[in-house]
Amino acid sequence: MADFRKWLVAFALVATLLGLATTASASGLTGSLGTPMTCVANAATNKDVRIEGVAELTGDIVLTCTGGTPTPINQYVPLANIHVTLPSNIPITSRTMGTTHPDNSSQTVITSEAMLLIDEPFPNGAQEPPNSQALAGAPLTQVGCVAAGGTIPSTNPPIGQCDIKSYDGLGCATYSGYCPVTGDFYAGPQYNTFQGLATVDLITGKASIDFLGVPIDAPGTNGSRIIRITNIRGDMRQAPPSPNNIVATLTFPSNPGITLNQDSFVVATAFKGLQPGSITNGNYNQCVAAPPDSNQSITFSEGFASAFKTAQLDDLDLTTSGPSGTLNAIRTDVDDSFLPQNVTGQTNYYTETGFTPDVPKHVLIGSDPNAGAGSIGVADYGTRFIITVQNLQNGVSLSFPGTVTGGSASPNLILYAVANANSDGTDGSWAPSSGVTLSGSWTPTSGATSGFVVYEVVSDNPNLQETVTIAPTVSYTPNLPKNVPALNNPGASVTSVATAAVGFAPIAADNPGLPLNYGDFPNTPGTQVVPGSGEGSLPRFGANNVQTGPLVTINPCSCNLLFPWVVSGSGLETGMAIVNTSPSPSIWIPGSQSQTGTVTLWFWGTRAGSAVAGEFHPNTGATPAEAAIVVPGGCAFTLYTAGGSSVNCIPVPAGNGTISASVTEGFVGYVIATTTFQYCHGVAYVALANSLQGSYYEALELDTPWALSESEPETRTGQFGESQAH
Repeated sequence: MADFRKWLVAFALVATLLGLATTASASGLTGSLGTPMTCVANAATNKDVRIEGVAELTGDIVLTCTGGTPTPINQYVPLANIHVTLPSNIPITSRTMGTTHPDNSSQTVITSEAMLLIDEPFPNGAQEPPNSQALAGAPLTQVGCVAAGGTIPSTNPPIGQCDIKSYDGLGCATYSGYCPVTGDFYAGPQYNTFQGLATVDLITGKASIDFLGVPIDAPGTNGSRIIRITNIRGDMRQAPPSPNNIVATLTFPSNPGITLNQDSFVVATAFKGLQPGSITNGNYNQCVAAPPDSNQSITFSEGFASAFKTAQLDDLDLTTSGPSGTLNAIRTDVDDSFLPQNVTGQTNYYTETGFTPDVPKHVLIGSDPNAGAGSIGVADYGTRFIITVQNLQNGVSLSFPGTVTGGSASPNLILYAVANANSDGTDGSWAPSSGVTLSGSWTPTSGATSGFVVYEVVSDNPNLQETVTIAPTVSYTPNLPKNVPALNNPGASVTSVATAAVGFAPIAADNPGLPLNYGDFPNTPGTQVVPGSGEGSLPRFGANNVQTGPLVTINPCSCNLLFPWVVSGSGLETGMAIVNTSPSPSIWIPGSQSQTGTVTLWFWGTRAGSAVAGEFHPNTGATPAEAAIVVPGGCAFTLYTAGGSSVNCIPVPAGNGTISASVTEGFVGYVIATTTFQYCHGVAYVALANSLQGSYYEALELDTPWALSESEPETRTGQFGESQAH
């Protein structure tokens, strides 16, 4: 509430300044526009913006003005006020840059990165790209002033903070100091690059931009005057989806000397910026170390060709160095050698950064000394992505590569992992070599856990809709007695699943639809927004996970056997044996472990004339007295249909369960044995009751043999085991 009250004071001041600038013009301090100057929107640029974005850079508003009466020689050029808004559901979010005192009083207004330029002023010898050419008659130096209105009282009479005088009375040399019509040179360029104020529209209550006390000299019959407004950013989260356009509104409050042919300009079209691809799940058995060619991955794509952006123009973006350097088709920041983006109207830089004026802060008249021009328009990061991994299993390491490319389909797309980033996706440093590793901590009793990895675009092709796949690797050392890697329930050996979600970053904390331009200043680049402040990273996005899915699945180890004929009664009985064969020489499987697990028998058939379908024992849930049957590695479980079961092992596990004869007596059918150890074999012997006469068979292995896993389809169990017996 305190911040809002502070804003009410600022609103009142801005309203007062609007009146002051108009009054000064009418009083003769700055001359008169005379015949109205007519301005036509001839080149408003429409940009594709991301509907997930909170600070999306819109297209420039460009006016070409003709006619009017030029200011007489050596008279002050009339001042004008310009007010810019986006639709009421799209507050302006251009970065706030600091404070200023427009009339040298204790009153304070807040400056913005939004800029107004007159006659396309050209940087003085440091243009990027180097081969850029100034428009004919354009000022050859960008001379800056904060368009905050008010007057400079130390002069006699007082003049406007950004006041300039007419050189030639023709409206020709006013801003450049040179008139191409007459060929005359004057003292030099005058103010032509104006920094705006972050304000709130008094009608909609949403954030807006004002330029107060801008000297605008009518060109008369000597050509035209170009007015460009740039660095307008907007919160697109409530924008209508394409093909609906985003329309900016521009007005000249109380300036009858300027006529607009229209006051609305299409500056953007909002599209979904991040399209879901797929999340490929990696499946692993708890008792077997993950192979080096693990196959989990996350794939996503641009919603439109320029949705992924680098941070700023880089020297690698130029085809050649020196004065002839031209801008190539690829943007890359991999060497972190940023260049200014200081040429307007001729170049689409296709980066997160906007226009960066070539105006040193000590020359930007009226600026806060702590908020220099060097950071105007500059983004903090290239487009970032945050991958959130939920419930990564204890004991599992998930290693994300430091550098990811788009592959053959998107050869120019490169992402770098960001080490030590914050959970909202801000800060951190590139880790192109080391990458980022997440260590799992989830257990059945831990509750939900979460980890994240951040990536940043360091190279892309803005003319190609690109796709990328990020493939982390899994590693762990099995430790079954300690439930590592963690299964969902060690007793029942239930599969555990870690999931992944991907979205744009940094994540904004802005309150949707509220003005963003208030808080303490100067703004620190990279500081994330908090509700009630106007500070935030560029770019930033609302919560926008486009896809979620399983990424790492840990399955219990299992061996599955079919005993196709088990009979008890009519003078026949069956004996069965299941051996836990998980121990093996280390020369076969280095680091292999003996696996202790349980045995469960499933019965299908009849018992004493009643159908039996999928009945299982020991059923510890239905019959608490039936404890689990635990079989250590190298030991055997045996069952005789007329006499119950036992585990043949030294020592027998304490509290071990049994299957009583009442379960098997009178049963005729087949039995499937499931275990929670990976390797097992079984044998059955059907004999005459109370006799050794009979025959035996080997149980059928229901799992896919390892040797056939690459060429044969998986069996119904989905498990890999040893050779099947017939």
